[in-house]
Formats: sequence, C-alpha cells, structure tokens
Amino acid sequence: MVKTKHGTFEVRSITFGERRQMHMLAMKAYKNDQLDIDGYFALSDWIMKKAFDDYESQLKDFNDTEVDEIINDIYTYYKGLSKKKNSK
Repeated sequence: MVKTKHGTFEVRSITFGERRQMHMLAMKAYKNDQLDIDGYFALSDWIMKKAFDDYESQLKDFNDTEVDEIINDIYTYYKGLSKKKNSK
C-alpha cells in the first residue's frame, strides 16, 4: 500500500531485477542533471504498468499533475526511500 496525498493505492511488489530495471530508466531520465522528458515518461509509464493491474481504472479520475505525483510516490516506495529516513 502506498499512501499519497491523493489517496492510498494498493500496488504490486517488484522484484530485485525489476527494481534495477527501474533504476536504469531513472538514470536515462536524468542525464547530466537535466530532465529528459522522453525518459521521464518512459519511467512513469513503466511504473504505472508495474504498479497496477488496471492503471487506467485506478488513475482515470485524476488530472495529469496528480497522476505524476502519485507515480512519483510509487517510485519512492519502490526505491525503498522514505521521508523519515532522509530527514536526518
């Protein structure tokens, strides 16, 4: 379960290999401290498809900015990061 400011979502777990694949996509999305838009959307789409059985029904009622925020929260969850860990 991933809690976001837009609600709580049940997401599928990912394997170590999938997490590494996600990391590779993230590295392509942020090259030389610059955001590559195509890479960002490839990463976002990958996360949506991994996280939900039916992402369209889960996310259809949110606007694009809200979807991006939800996907970013799922990314953080998948990476094993937490705001508490990073707040030291």
